[in-house]
Amino acid sequence: MSKPNFLTPLQCDEISREIWYLPEREEIQTAIARLWGSMAAFKDGEDRGGVIETTRAVELVLPDIYDRRLLDRYLEAAVIIFEEYESQN
Repeated sequence: MSKPNFLTPLQCDEISREIWYLPEREEIQTAIARLWGSMAAFKDGEDRGGVIETTRAVELVLPDIYDRRLLDRYLEAAVIIFEEYESQN
């Protein structure tokens, strides 16, 4: 996220809003919109907001939100996906 050619927080927010306001938005689209919002928050130095949005995104696709071990694994997967994306851009 620190790369200069990566999207700005405003651009991340715009992508998030574009997905959020899709007609008949599905849960997975909501989760993706929240992940874009979390990237904007992290880039703005709002770590707490970034963590909250990432957790909410993961909870949307998590089959059992009360299974903390599974939630941790989903969050770890989200980090791996982001790191892979970042390494390719």
